Amino acid sequence: MIHYWYMIVADILLTLTAIVFGPMLRLEIFNPGNSLFNYYFRSIGSFTVLAVIIRPVLFYLTGIYRRIWRYATTCDFMTLAGTVLVGSIILFAATFFIFTPHLIPVFPRSLYILEGIISTMLLGGIRVLIKVSQRYPGDIDWKKTGIVTNRRVLIVGAGDSGINIARELKNNPQLGLQPAAFLDDDPKKIGTKTQGIHIFGPIIKLADVVREQHIDEVIIAIPSAAEQTIKNVQYMCRDIPVIFTTMPSLSSFIDGDEMVSSSLKLPMSMPDITAEEIQAVVRVMQSRNLSIGSQTVEFERLIASEADAKHAVAVTNGTSALHLCIIAANIGPDDEVITTPFSFISSANCILYEEARPVFVDIDPVSLNIDPRRIEAAITEKTKAILVVHVFGQPADMDPIFEIADRHNLIVIEDACEAIGAEYKGRRVGAIGKAGAFAFYPNKQMTTGEGAVLVTNDDGWANLFRSLRNQGRDIFDGWLNHSRLGYNYRMSELNATVGVVQLKRLSELLKKRDAVARQYNTILSSLEDVMIPLKIVPTTTRMSWSVYVVRLSPGIDRDLVIDLMAKGGIPTRPYFTPIHLQPFYRERFGFKPGDFPEAEAAGRSIIALPFHTNMKTEEIEVVYKALKDVLTEAKG
Repeated sequence: MIHYWYMIVADILLTLTAIVFGPMLRLEIFNPGNSLFNYYFRSIGSFTVLAVIIRPVLFYLTGIYRRIWRYATTCDFMTLAGTVLVGSIILFAATFFIFTPHLIPVFPRSLYILEGIISTMLLGGIRVLIKVSQRYPGDIDWKKTGIVTNRRVLIVGAGDSGINIARELKNNPQLGLQPAAFLDDDPKKIGTKTQGIHIFGPIIKLADVVREQHIDEVIIAIPSAAEQTIKNVQYMCRDIPVIFTTMPSLSSFIDGDEMVSSSLKLPMSMPDITAEEIQAVVRVMQSRNLSIGSQTVEFERLIASEADAKHAVAVTNGTSALHLCIIAANIGPDDEVITTPFSFISSANCILYEEARPVFVDIDPVSLNIDPRRIEAAITEKTKAILVVHVFGQPADMDPIFEIADRHNLIVIEDACEAIGAEYKGRRVGAIGKAGAFAFYPNKQMTTGEGAVLVTNDDGWANLFRSLRNQGRDIFDGWLNHSRLGYNYRMSELNATVGVVQLKRLSELLKKRDAVARQYNTILSSLEDVMIPLKIVPTTTRMSWSVYVVRLSPGIDRDLVIDLMAKGGIPTRPYFTPIHLQPFYRERFGFKPGDFPEAEAAGRSIIALPFHTNMKTEEIEVVYKALKDVLTEAKG
């Protein structure tokens, strides 16, 4: 608690203030010299001592002092109010069951209510003040930069969307746009103000308001309105004429004859970042310890627990993690590693880094993972390992793979970069094999910005990983002494601290992503030309949704679908172009179309749709309607 001494002192003083003002209001006495006031104040001495102890202790236990109030949310202030209430209940119980009548002869019960209310106002008020006023050296105070907001903006729609736009424009004068007025059809809003800005109406008076308020630009912010309403406003803007920008409605992504350019489009993916992650990063910055510190150690501990592994080693990204696995397996020139061609390219590139050769084995058309039935035919005397990829968060069928590996004395490495939290027959993936890698790019189930973690139950491999990531230093090496060739693969404390917060929320994040995937499955099931390829196979006891992909029927031009969806403001991606058909691999190894037909068929027909943890049903429906219309055009 010593780190928060200034806030503890402030809270003690504010608690004392609340206790003093309570009797004043209760007894209507505002002269401290009054004998009745002095009598009450002397009689509640034990209550006062307990209060100035209880409140800081509770604040510490509930994390109030650990919060950075600059980034506080409503939830943080509710926690504060709840903590004050709990403190008042404890004080009430202590006073009436312990202190009265031995230490406190009489104590009006209304004083508890007054003290609690005043404490909430004072203790919460100082944190509101901190939230409003706290600044850091790197902050830009745009109001002091001299930037002039010389373009007056009329915002059509005084709902949440319009208010948010006005707030952003006010807070970012560098954009050069000044919210001058709102325009709305709601008679309850017309003639009032919001955000200090007048609301005019109805919308039919757009031309008059533009002229009278000297408007330079119109922002149409009525995304929930009927599309025809939005078009009518656009027509009025053209007739005036005045520059306009449209915040698109959900249906305007797909149905409009004319799409209005806008940056407000569905994201392909989006990390779920809360105030807690921001607070954690700021705390690390303030600590000045930015590499291999307590947060990295804690992140590794939590990951090891999540993966049911003995060791976890944090590194810069999934590619570096897989590279270290190849080194630890003592794989070198002319060795061969069996893997899948249907994956992100790093799962094969990491083999090439050590001058070994990736030997591809085709995939199972249902799970899209490497087909165990085809592995044994690819094994030669040069084969050293099998690198298994858990594609899209669904575990590969590991038991038959291990049976083959045991027969041929091969090492099994898991690329679980897309599969944190996934389970194969009740076992967490990652450390089922000799070692595995989880990655945390922003589109993953959880993120560290950039970063990855190796997990293993092998002590020797774990120690080697820690040495290799840190330029080859062993644990007993002195400063600038290096026992082996190593790499700068260290994860920063900033990445690690984000990971610590995200990992504590992993169960929640996976549940949310599963709910989004289930909604997609239900809504898309009516599309005849769309197959949902990620069938959850029986061996997958927990799916970890990394991306959401669909498979188009034969005859549908996948690339045309992607282009048409993009024109409607909806991003999609091809997943994956098989590795063996990448130009570099074709040139170096002579691969050609037809070598791995199942992977190639998947690569030609699968697209990833917008997918993230907090995706709304309405957004999924927008994607569905767009895909439905685009498929009709693509077939035609």
